[in-house]
Amino acid sequence: MADEAAAIARKYFDRVRAKDVRVVELFHADASIIGLGGEKSGIEEIRSFYEATIATAGPSPQIVGEIFASGSRAAAEIKITIANGAIVHAMDLFDIENGKIRSLTYFIADH
Repeated sequence: MADEAAAIARKYFDRVRAKDVRVVELFHADASIIGLGGEKSGIEEIRSFYEATIATAGPSPQIVGEIFASGSRAAAEIKITIANGAIVHAMDLFDIENGKIRSLTYFIADH
């Protein structure tokens, strides 16, 4: 199960890096994304979030080190280069259920 969680997290980062809005296909229909004091719930909100994020920020996440996985959960430290050249340091936590992302929680560092 941990191998599956890590593989899905890796696929998620690959699709975001490729600016592929099909990243939403990795989420359950009623999944959620939690971060920066807000939550996106359901596949339509998640789709809108990624369409806007990819169009405006053009994120290119790079995994720092390894993806850590245990059971149905995976975690990755990432550095995200965005369209203006800025780099965002983040931690993403995935909860995987039946081969899809049930929830993604992210934390952004202030440096």
